[in-house]
Amino acid sequence: ELLQSIIDNASLSEEQKSEAVATMISLTDIAEREMSSEILLESKGFKNAVVSITGETADVCIASESLSDIHRAQIIDIVQRKAGISAENIVITPVTN
Repeated sequence: ELLQSIIDNASLSEEQKSEAVATMISLTDIAEREMSSEILLESKGFKNAVVSITGETADVCIASESLSDIHRAQIIDIVQRKAGISAENIVITPVTN
């Protein structure tokens, strides 16, 4: 909303508007990669998964007391494919309710 108001502000320079547009595009891309990963994780049985992407890293929280190596590999594969994050930059945290 704030970025849109900057873009719509007639008193700002084109450079400032371009920066706001680039930021909005970047934020939208990150949100889409997070959501895409979460949807696929849920479809594979990982309920209430939360994926947070910051730069080149991803934090993945999974509602589970523990995760097997097979489940961890599956989660890493999904986040790599959907979010474009390298395996070594993916942190998986099981979270109990």
